[in-house]
Amino acid sequence: MKSFTPADPTLFFSRQDPKDPRLGELAESTPQEAQVALIGYPDDEGVKLNGGREGARLGPQEIRRALYKMTPHPKRTRKRFCDLGDLHSKTALAERHEEAARAAQDVLKQKQQLLSFGGGNDWAYSDGLAFLKTHANDKPLIINVDAHFDVRDLERGPNSGTPFYRLLESGIPFDFVEFGIQTHCNSKHHWDYVHGKGARILTMEEYFDSGLSLTEYTVRALGEWILRKRPTFLAVDIDAFALPFAPGASAPGPLGLLPQEFWPLYLTLLQRLDVRALGIYEVAPTLDVAAATSKWAAQLAHGFLHDV
Repeated sequence: MKSFTPADPTLFFSRQDPKDPRLGELAESTPQEAQVALIGYPDDEGVKLNGGREGARLGPQEIRRALYKMTPHPKRTRKRFCDLGDLHSKTALAERHEEAARAAQDVLKQKQQLLSFGGGNDWAYSDGLAFLKTHANDKPLIINVDAHFDVRDLERGPNSGTPFYRLLESGIPFDFVEFGIQTHCNSKHHWDYVHGKGARILTMEEYFDSGLSLTEYTVRALGEWILRKRPTFLAVDIDAFALPFAPGASAPGPLGLLPQEFWPLYLTLLQRLDVRALGIYEVAPTLDVAAATSKWAAQLAHGFLHDV
């Protein structure tokens, strides 16, 4: 694809042991035969513009490093996947977002699922726009798993705080869920904006107060929105997870989702919905501890690559 360069070949791990294959050995050489296409956005300019901590530009590299050392699931069918490399462009940020959206739409038009690694959360706009353009007639669903709404307007230009404002203002209708929101880091103005757009907001406080498991709470809260299989874009900002489990996030916080609670819900969403695109953003390896955040992101990708 134009403006994309292949991933570092040293990331495609192999033990050279046919009894112990790793995902790094199993990427398809022919993209047309793949069910899932992986692309990376090694770019955190949007994070810097939003006043965040840099480092997410290395996210695609380190998530791949962790993912490609993993073994295929022993009991589930692995989807055929290809790695299309990383976006490398010297154009302005907004133009890079459009380049990425065109590339992502090319993937989705081929009836392939999209798996993307950021980069800042501004790249959720690119993936989301491609998803909406591809499924505009299907009443699609977008779920933003995030501590923040990320609906800042464009007064200061596009950045990691603007992706869902841009999608909501795109003119393409969709159902929208803001999941894992933390009330101490989102303004009333942004709350009112999201609510006014008809979105459903699920906060950490409401989940804690419910006394339910995360899966039961979510199923009850969303009801019919997740009872039928329909095209879905699942956008995961890694800062939705608590600091001890995601220290390498651009904006980590001590209060957040726990992986062991999120995992059953994640598998439920993959089973119930037709997740056409999964984006994982704001993994900042320079801020990480023992590669824990990259490994958690890779675990999410691993789940997506296997039928559940």
